[in-house]
Amino acid sequence: MAKKLKNMKDPSEKSANVSTTIRIPKKVFEKIELEATTQDSSISNLINSILRKYVSWDRFVGDIGYMHMPKAFLRSMFEKISEKDMEKLATTTGYGRMRDAILFINGKVDLDGTINVIKLWLSASEIPIRVIRDPEDVEFIVPHNLGQKWSMYFGIILKTIFEELDLSLKKEDLEEHTVTMIFSTNTNKKKI
Repeated sequence: MAKKLKNMKDPSEKSANVSTTIRIPKKVFEKIELEATTQDSSISNLINSILRKYVSWDRFVGDIGYMHMPKAFLRSMFEKISEKDMEKLATTTGYGRMRDAILFINGKVDLDGTINVIKLWLSASEIPIRVIRDPEDVEFIVPHNLGQKWSMYFGIILKTIFEELDLSLKKEDLEEHTVTMIFSTNTNKKKI
């Protein structure tokens, strides 16, 4: 059994939204309805969130070589790698995959696209991120609980990407559970 949903909007409201009707299997709809209630959100907002995540990240994941894995496993693996090997992994594989992801999803490597793809990656991995931009700086705050070596890995990837964009690192704080980095945007930006 399918249920029809219609996104009703005030016709006088000017927006870029499209009103449509879709058919959803009853069991799927019930799960979406329960999740929306749990999140204190509307069904429409939840479905839009799911669709935005799909079109901006999920449809690219396989093509760019990303996969899901348990955080506890990842943390254990990172703890077993030496700092020297971690640095090598971050500057080669980590940086290369991230740069490929930015290029594949955004079509070019620039500041806005880089920030967007980093946010998509961490959001899909359920790692919170806060990005604070002002005319002079861009700040990343990432509470991750994946250990010191993941902080190092992530920090190296960010530094390498932003060096390529000709942005200089102003502040770096790589802790066991949190990464905080500030880059100056007051330089000549390159597009690659």
